[in-house]
Amino acid sequence: MITLLTWISIFSGGFLILLFLLSLLGGFEVDTDIGSTEVDSDGGGIGLIKGTLTFISVATWVMKVLLGSQQNPAIAAAIGVVSGLIAFFILSKLFQLLLRNEENVNWSMDDALFASGKVYLRIPAQGTGIVNVQVNGVDRELKAKSHEHLEIKTGTPITVVGVEGEFAVVRMET
Repeated sequence: MITLLTWISIFSGGFLILLFLLSLLGGFEVDTDIGSTEVDSDGGGIGLIKGTLTFISVATWVMKVLLGSQQNPAIAAAIGVVSGLIAFFILSKLFQLLLRNEENVNWSMDDALFASGKVYLRIPAQGTGIVNVQVNGVDRELKAKSHEHLEIKTGTPITVVGVEGEFAVVRMET
């Protein structure tokens, strides 16, 4: 029994490490995710396959160690299952921590609507300037025109009220 648990934990752990290395280094993802659960994440997250392998690897290794120390098989199985669940939870939280700084680089000018910011380069009355606005949690520099066709000086707080092509239409905040 101990030999079987050893081989199961070695193969599942080795396959798990191989999947992590392939997804982290090469972007190769063979995992499937379960709906929109907390462990769901694209590109290196804990999916169904990696979660199951984590559980199996840790649970069988703990059971093997406990059975090797002459522990009751029922107690060893219970502690193994609990430790597998704990390992799965810790690993999923670790990946959430690592991937929380991941940003979506796909955005459109419409995402900037009603966002607040500041003028970076002066906007002349009939011309264009540049504003700094936070779009989807990332600071962006946008070409901008004045909504009222008034000059807006550098450092003035603004709000994006519209979009015209590649330009944000801004209004001074009062």
